[in-house]
This record gives sequence, structure tokens and C-alpha cells, in this order.
Amino acid sequence: MIITEYTDIISLARARTYLRVDDMMNEDDDEITSMIKASFTFIERYTCHLFGSRDLSQLVPPKIYKYPINSISGVTEDDWDNYYQRNLDYYCQENISSRPVLVNFNAGYVNVEDVPEDFIQAALQIIKVWYFEAEKQVNETLIPVSVKQVLDTYRRFV
Repeated sequence: MIITEYTDIISLARARTYLRVDDMMNEDDDEITSMIKASFTFIERYTCHLFGSRDLSQLVPPKIYKYPINSISGVTEDDWDNYYQRNLDYYCQENISSRPVLVNFNAGYVNVEDVPEDFIQAALQIIKVWYFEAEKQVNETLIPVSVKQVLDTYRRFV
């Protein structure tokens, strides 16, 4: 199955089953759907693994962080001075010897079957914590340590 949105990876029905939400109680469906999307957005930002194929452009060097890269469609040189001024924080290094180039590429998991099960389980655990424990005052973080440990194994270029 091709991924077009995050709910293709974890359906509302699967999330409801995981959360043990009664079939008759559907007033939280919009909130659970929002949590599915937010959990995968968090995982994308944390690991640089993308869920769903996307056409992107990035100036390189130093590295392309997005993963998995499906194809590279074009590479063009860019003006170093303009790039440096636009992205001062990104290129503060002293010894960059090559000029940056603009790389057009497609990245992201295309099929649901390609998404590592670790990501799916991590997203389900995040959703569970957000759904049941968000209102507790004692939580210091709403991302379980076990989830962060799993995601750290997939994190790119930290």
C-alpha cells in the first residue's frame, strides 16, 4: 500500500484498538487522528526518516539528512556567497572547501510495508502516552524514554 498520509501507516481503527477505546465511543476520533499525524511528524523531525514520498531540494555540502533517498533528479551549482548569507547558522564552518550545489531529490518511505516496525510501535506508544497521560501534572516529558532509545538508533547525523 502506497503512503499518501500518516493514517495509511496507522489507521484510526488500529490506534483505537491499541488504546482499547470502546467501539461505541467515537467522540475522540478526531483527536486520535491528530495524534497519529503528530506522532509521525515528531518521528520525522527527530530521525529525518520521512513517511511518504516527497520531492525536495537541498543545498549540499555537508550532507543530505532526509532518508530514505529514492532518486536524485538534478544537481546545479549555486552561488556560495548568497547561500552563506541566507543560512549563516548552517554554514558557520571555517574549512568548507567546495561550493554548494542544489540537489533535487525524492525521499521518503513509499510503501507502508517499507516502514520499519520500530517506527510504528514508537508512534503507537507516543499516541498512548498523549491520549492517557497528557493531563497528569507529574510528566516531565510526553515522549517515553523507551521510544527515544529506539528512535536514537535510527537518528541520522546527530
